Amino acid sequence: MSLSRRQFFRRLVRPTQKTPEERLDRYQLMDNYVRTQLLPYDFSLNLDQESELFAAVRSDLEATNDEELFSAILRFKVEEVVDRKMRPWREENHLKEQAGRLNEIRQAAEGYVNAFLNAQATPAAVEQLKTRFGITDPAALEGELMRQVREWVMAVDDAVLVKYDVVSIRDLVFAELRSWC
Repeated sequence: MSLSRRQFFRRLVRPTQKTPEERLDRYQLMDNYVRTQLLPYDFSLNLDQESELFAAVRSDLEATNDEELFSAILRFKVEEVVDRKMRPWREENHLKEQAGRLNEIRQAAEGYVNAFLNAQATPAAVEQLKTRFGITDPAALEGELMRQVREWVMAVDDAVLVKYDVVSIRDLVFAELRSWC
């Protein structure tokens, strides 16, 4: 690429000053670094978030002087920008995942009523439940207990439920059902 007279004399006066093409090449190199090394693996960014992230990195790079732009320090500066942008998105994603997990646990809880009635409850306990709810039909009792468990588990604090998974919630449900006997 040929140099204009202005660029030629600028390089004579300031030999360390980089050309716009060299700066653009460096921007592209840093964009590639962000894309290959700094994008998260624990969650995915949507297109708007990705655009916002690359715009923030580019804006920061454009505001950087040549000495810093072409130094090894730049990588750490870019990592800091990416981390600052990604932290709220990561936290938001974590909260969404936790809410989904808690919802799965709550849905699984009512499914353990049948296992309780058929395997855990003694005949005396079943009779006590029938008396308590005023139901004589076993199928109707199961339906009522499922409804009661659904209401109960919705009232259980998230801090308590987060300690369980869809299998271990069975123990909590069984304990609650036993307390109703």
